[in-house]
Amino acid sequence: MPSSESSSGRSGLGQVDRPRRGRPRRGPDPERLQEIIDAAATVFLEKGYDGTSTKDISDAVGMLKGSLYYYVRSKEDFLFEIIKRVYDAALVSIQPAVELEGDALTRLRAFVHAHVGFAVKNLTAFTIQLREFERLSPERRLEITAGGDAYLRALRGILKDGQREGVFDEKIDVSFTALAILGQLNSLTQWYRPNGRLSVKRLAENFAGLVITSIASDSAVQSAGGPSKLRRSR
Repeated sequence: MPSSESSSGRSGLGQVDRPRRGRPRRGPDPERLQEIIDAAATVFLEKGYDGTSTKDISDAVGMLKGSLYYYVRSKEDFLFEIIKRVYDAALVSIQPAVELEGDALTRLRAFVHAHVGFAVKNLTAFTIQLREFERLSPERRLEITAGGDAYLRALRGILKDGQREGVFDEKIDVSFTALAILGQLNSLTQWYRPNGRLSVKRLAENFAGLVITSIASDSAVQSAGGPSKLRRSR
């Protein structure tokens, strides 16, 4: 609706307008909340969930302990936010690989690269997700599991497509194989260091080669010219 103010700066009621004040903040500042969640994740990684107190978190972020309750109600709220956010973001990160044009070999390679790249970029939260998930209440685990199941379904879908295309061994158990692949990829949280000798790209290439050659069909291996060439193919 057009303003009723005249060019003289007075309103339609003949009163001089007062400067408008900013809108009052409603709820926690999202950026500040993210800073606090990141700080909580760092402390959880150092001390473990059970060994961390809310005071440890408030000290890490530089605020009074009581002020934390403006953002959360309990220590578990921090853990839930860390894990839920990293689950949701991980699902988004693999979508381009799932929707990629090409055969299942190409999509599986892209999936591995996406997973490894995301895990390395979000190493602290990703590690906490794997290590502390069972510390959440059953209700919260169920809420997050929907995302985890979607992640597994995406990988199982690629594996099933590969079996239909004849590039993956038709005898592999798809559900078991999907879990085994994720377990292998997630193991990097136990030993990966950002200053290590392998770049993220090289790390993902190594993982992709291992995964693909372990489940490729004989015909796919022969078509590539042998296991080593299949492992290095793009």
